[in-house]
Amino acid sequence: MRKILRNIILSGIFGILITSCISFGEVSDENWDEIKKYYYLSKTISQDPWIHFNLAMVYAYTGFVEEGFNSLSIIPELDPEFSEKVIKKYKAKIYRDPTNWKNHFYYAFALYFDKQKDGAIAELKKVVELTEDNSIRGWAYGYIAVIYGEKNQWDEAMESIDYAIHYEPNGAALYFAMGLAKKELGDNFGAATAILKASALQAKQVLSKKSIRNLKNEK
Repeated sequence: MRKILRNIILSGIFGILITSCISFGEVSDENWDEIKKYYYLSKTISQDPWIHFNLAMVYAYTGFVEEGFNSLSIIPELDPEFSEKVIKKYKAKIYRDPTNWKNHFYYAFALYFDKQKDGAIAELKKVVELTEDNSIRGWAYGYIAVIYGEKNQWDEAMESIDYAIHYEPNGAALYFAMGLAKKELGDNFGAATAILKASALQAKQVLSKKSIRNLKNEK
């Protein structure tokens, strides 16, 4: 089951970003505290799929894409029917609280893994409208761009990645995604420039105190 999920993810929303080995941008103190909360919960209550899902979502909207994949890959072994439960739960949560951007973000991922890509895009656009955090807007647009890329709608992907970088200018993975979009559009020079920018940001971010490596080394 894990191998199947891995293949799905690598061909989907995470694939473009994971294979870049570039993951994150600037992370606010509030979001970093949330990462730490679910990270430690995942270590102490390791058999709860909802904790791993929550951790994966926090990783996703803060740009730790590879770590998000790792958390998601654990879930099918804990609960093979988890995806159906996520869709049901967050559809109900949106009905009760339609202005909560997190509900739409989580629901977007649930729809995506149910192969409802247009629905996922619509939900991520609602995230952009509802959140007041520009970094989260940036990552939402980044995932929108990747989905458009999967649909071979490269003009829409390029437009979305432009918005993504506008809102999250320090997102190394976003520049890498821009490079891929530009390459598909035939702009090789623009692609190379974007990828060089991604590499420069990644080198800077490796030294950040808010890194998963540092978190794992904390006692």
